[in-house]
Amino acid sequence: MREACPVVHSERHSGFDFLTRYENVRAALTDTGSFSSADGVHIPASDLLPPVPALEFDEPEHSEWRRALDGPLTPRAVRAFEPVITEVVDLLIDEFATVGKADLVDQLTEPLPAIVIGRMIGLDQTEAVRARGIAAALFAALGSAEFPARFAEFSDHTQRWLADRRENPQDDMLTEMASGAVAGKEIDEAGATGLMLAYIVGGHHSTGSALGGLIRHVLTVPGLRDDLLADRAGLPRVIEESLRLTTPLQLFARTLRCPVQVGDQELAEGGRVLLDLAAANRDPREFSDPEEFERDRSRNRHLSFGAGPHVCQGQHLARAELRIALSRLLDRLPDLRLDGEPVESGLVGGSLMTHFALPVTFTPETAA
Repeated sequence: MREACPVVHSERHSGFDFLTRYENVRAALTDTGSFSSADGVHIPASDLLPPVPALEFDEPEHSEWRRALDGPLTPRAVRAFEPVITEVVDLLIDEFATVGKADLVDQLTEPLPAIVIGRMIGLDQTEAVRARGIAAALFAALGSAEFPARFAEFSDHTQRWLADRRENPQDDMLTEMASGAVAGKEIDEAGATGLMLAYIVGGHHSTGSALGGLIRHVLTVPGLRDDLLADRAGLPRVIEESLRLTTPLQLFARTLRCPVQVGDQELAEGGRVLLDLAAANRDPREFSDPEEFERDRSRNRHLSFGAGPHVCQGQHLARAELRIALSRLLDRLPDLRLDGEPVESGLVGGSLMTHFALPVTFTPETAA
C-alpha cells in the first residue's frame, strides 16, 4: 500500500485518510499547525477517556502540560533515577533466575515499566506493583463494558495517593501534584487523574512492547547476543534499530485544521488522518534494506517516539529501561535463549503491537 498508494481513503468511522510514507508521516507529526491532536489521537476517538495531557492537546495547553509532565522525565532526572531502575529490574529477575525458565512478558517486560513509573512519581515498591495491576486492567478494558469501572478504580486510587501526600508530604512528584499546581499549571482532580494516566498508562505498554522486541531481536539475530556479551558498546544502536522495527505504538490520528497537499492529493480541512508510524519506519526511501535488522545502522531517524512538538516525553526513561533491563539479563543469565515461539499480540487498542508471551530458558542462578 505504501508503494502503490501512499494516501488511502477509508469510509470507516466517518472517513479518514491513511498516510504510510516516511516523508508524509514525519511532515504531519511536525506540522502541528495543520495537523491537530485535540480531537484525539485514535480512530475512532474514545468518548470514555478524558484527553491525555500533552498528547491530545494543541497550543498553548500542549506546552503547559508538557512542562507539568517533564520534571521526572528529563535526561538529567532519568540518569539520577537509574539505580532505582536497576533495583526494580533485579527484583523482577530474582523471581525467576533460579528456575531456569521464564515467560519474560509476564515476569519482566510487562510489569517493569509501570512499576518503574510508579516509583518515579513517588510510590513505594508495594504501591507501584499495585499501580501496575490497575493500569494493566484499565488498558485491557479499553473498548469493553468494563472500562468505566476500571477507569473509576484508577481515578479512586489516584485520589487516594494524592490525599496521602496532602497528609504526609514528601519530596516527590505526587506531593507536587497534591499541592494543586505542577510547574505553574493548576491541577484539579481531573487534571491529576489525567497526569497519572499519562505517566502510568502512557508509558506502560509501549515500553513493555519495546523491551520485548529488543529481547527477541537479541535472541534471534544471529550472533547478536554473543556480541553484546563480549562488548556493550554497540547496544545503543541495537536499541534504536529494534525500536525502528518494533514500533510499539504504530498508529496516531490527527485532524486537519486547513487544506493540506500530500503528493498529488489535497486533503480537506476538518478531515481525519491516520499516521502509520510502523510503515514509515520501514520505508525504503528513508532506510536501506528496511526489513533487515542492521545492528550498525548509522542513520536511524525512526519515528517510534514520534517527531516534532509531540515527540514522546518518556523516550529517555524508555531507553534507560531497555538498556538496563537487557544488560542485567545478559549479566545474570548469559546463556538466555528462546524456549519456543514468541506469541505476538496483533494490534491492541487500535495502536499497540506487542508480545503476549516470550518463553526463554537459561542456566539457573545458584540460590544464595
